[in-house]
Amino acid sequence: MTMKPKPPAANAGLPAIDRRSLVCGLGTAAVAGVPALGSAAPMNDDPVFQAMAALKQLEIHAEEPEAAHTIAEEAVLDASKGNVVTLDGKEMRTHEQIDDHFTPAFEDEEQFNRFVERLRPRHLSAAERAERDLCRQAAHNELTRQEATIAEFEQRTGYQEIETQKDAAYAAVWDAEYEVMETKPATPAGAVALLRFVADLMEVLFPDDDEHEHYIKAIRNAADFFEGSASA
Repeated sequence: MTMKPKPPAANAGLPAIDRRSLVCGLGTAAVAGVPALGSAAPMNDDPVFQAMAALKQLEIHAEEPEAAHTIAEEAVLDASKGNVVTLDGKEMRTHEQIDDHFTPAFEDEEQFNRFVERLRPRHLSAAERAERDLCRQAAHNELTRQEATIAEFEQRTGYQEIETQKDAAYAAVWDAEYEVMETKPATPAGAVALLRFVADLMEVLFPDDDEHEHYIKAIRNAADFFEGSASA
């Protein structure tokens, strides 16, 4: 099946979650939940089941790059364990953390005024300020050196290429997922499978969400009704 490209806005409404677990098996789960309905055409004649079959093939295709990425990612994380600098007993893993350490953040003006009042009795000398600036820059330099080491490790192991392959495989899966949802069913069985597919999708996308739980229940109720009507 040739899948039309989706504009970036197609996924804009989805929450930022790891959707790898989302796509695995949804198509086959929806099909498995639909018995052979009386007077229904063969499943493979319905566009919904054809779209689900295409989705399943892409899910299988994505398993290999996902496995390779998991191994590579664990290696990078292991190599990055020492990617840290320590200032005043606190570990810093990003340049932002270093700057924040030297630039206090204040919730409101009152907190700022209390901070200034505590500093008022003692002012840093020019030499002390210079020493503090040197310490700050040294921390930045060390973290930059460590980041360069990790970048070299990623390049040597081909991590970026592996990640690109994994992302491309799952982008194809997500496109196929939308293809299923936008397919018009041609049989009662296809309509029921599509409803169950969307309900399963929402259940994983919005776990423990009371509002969406009502939508999911409504979709499942509709699927049960159509399934019962077609079987009668």
